[in-house]
Amino acid sequence: MAYEVRVERVASRRLAAIHANVSRQRLGAEIIELYDRVWPIVRRQGVVTGHNVVIYYAGDLETMTVDVGVEAAGFSASGDVSSVATPAGEVATTAHFGEYTDLVAAHEVLERWCATSGRRPGLRWEVYGDWDEDPAKRRTDVYFLLEA
Repeated sequence: MAYEVRVERVASRRLAAIHANVSRQRLGAEIIELYDRVWPIVRRQGVVTGHNVVIYYAGDLETMTVDVGVEAAGFSASGDVSSVATPAGEVATTAHFGEYTDLVAAHEVLERWCATSGRRPGLRWEVYGDWDEDPAKRRTDVYFLLEA
């Protein structure tokens, strides 16, 4: 897949999310398990929702720290689901179309772009588009916050 890297300014996105340490080996499965805990609480509150989002923080070879959530306007923290936000600012971003298991390629493109452009990446996140049975129509936008 050919990726186009864009630099743009983005606004913050408010999320209802769970902060967790997840296994790199079971990353996809654990993200789904966390969404299965977030969505019932968001639905119970009846708030307006948007896309699913995963924010990636630092990790090590075996685990990563993430916020797994959904865009939710007017959400009130409940249990282990809290209100968090993606950062606002200048980002490098690209769109991935296809299986979620192939998202690493989009991250690698952004990492190479940062290295060759002399820009240092900060926090990273993914915004998942609407589900489609056809993987070629599944869009995920990947963002790297660019440090000043």
